[in-house]
Amino acid sequence: MTTSAPLRRLPVGSTYNLRDIGDYQVAGGARTGWGRLFRSDAARFTEGAEIAGLGLQTVIDLRDDAEIAVLPTGLDAFVPKVLHRPLDPRSLLSALPDGSPDPLGELYVALVRQRGAELAAIVADLARPGALPALVHCAAGKDRTGVVIALVLSAIGVSDDVVAADYALTADYLTADFFAAVPVESGAADPTDEVLRGARPESMTAMLRVLTAEYGGARAYLTGHGVPDEAIDQLRITLTR
Repeated sequence: MTTSAPLRRLPVGSTYNLRDIGDYQVAGGARTGWGRLFRSDAARFTEGAEIAGLGLQTVIDLRDDAEIAVLPTGLDAFVPKVLHRPLDPRSLLSALPDGSPDPLGELYVALVRQRGAELAAIVADLARPGALPALVHCAAGKDRTGVVIALVLSAIGVSDDVVAADYALTADYLTADFFAAVPVESGAADPTDEVLRGARPESMTAMLRVLTAEYGGARAYLTGHGVPDEAIDQLRITLTR
């Protein structure tokens, strides 16, 4: 499902969780190409040389203004288009019932149910001509980024088990060192909360099941929120080789 190729996680800048989503099987026989779409935590970049090799044309920052103020990435100086598309999960997280066995799964389901317009707009940003190579990131590259990347992969035909496995790789990279290094105000999960800083595949699978059961799948979800079919087709073409 995933590959151990060294290109999966990229040791660029001070990131912990910068990953390439290349080489995933897509229905029909294609595979996602390397170097087209990246996912990451937030990091401060002070030199363009740190990211020049990625060839980024677009960055989508899913954090709100307060998070950006705490940890500005500096990418505006080095990437042609940096888009701020906040997906604030705090109100959704605080509304979850106490004692949930899978609060992250419930959070991702809530994002899908309540942030449809915002999520669709982000995918449309990635589908526009010339948008790729692109980087999608939030604070940790796990929750908000995880939902966006899952929607993209699922919409172009990557199977649910592969999507969930890609999400779960985050647990390998968001180590205790990561949580110790970032300020709580940055928007990363509370380092004292083992559940919220985890990345179990079951949490993403819960969201993917809701997409299928309630919306007919990721593609239907996106088109139902205004993303044209042809935009998703174009995204599939540009993401595959």
